[in-house]
Amino acid sequence: MKRPRLSPLLRAALVAGAFAAAALAAAAPPAHAIKLENYQKYRLDARSVQATFKSMIEVRMEGVLQGLIIASRGIAAAGGKAQICPPAAVQMSGADVLKMLDQELNTGTGPDGKPYGNDTLIEDVLFTLARKRWPCPR
Repeated sequence: MKRPRLSPLLRAALVAGAFAAAALAAAAPPAHAIKLENYQKYRLDARSVQATFKSMIEVRMEGVLQGLIIASRGIAAAGGKAQICPPAAVQMSGADVLKMLDQELNTGTGPDGKPYGNDTLIEDVLFTLARKRWPCPR
């Protein structure tokens, strides 16, 4: 069976579409931790956007907190020492997590007792904060 021949215009559109898809894939940032300097930038950007129900940083931080809680419960279920011990029915929205983070960044310090540096990963700050907020019994 013979394949139908594509018109030059359709062929050019397909090639252009393939290049556009490749460019988007190459430009997409990899999933990685967020440094404090970028968190502050994203946080300020999120405050100026009124059209969205939840900012992407709220979604991200809510997910990170849930991941930390799930991982800690998994460690405890496997016989290890849990790192975070929140109440069983803890519920925090992304906005709540951001408020908690902002308060920590304004008043807290890193593990070394110094203010958090710009290269600090915000996920590390959230982990430290969750351990302070929900300490596990010794």
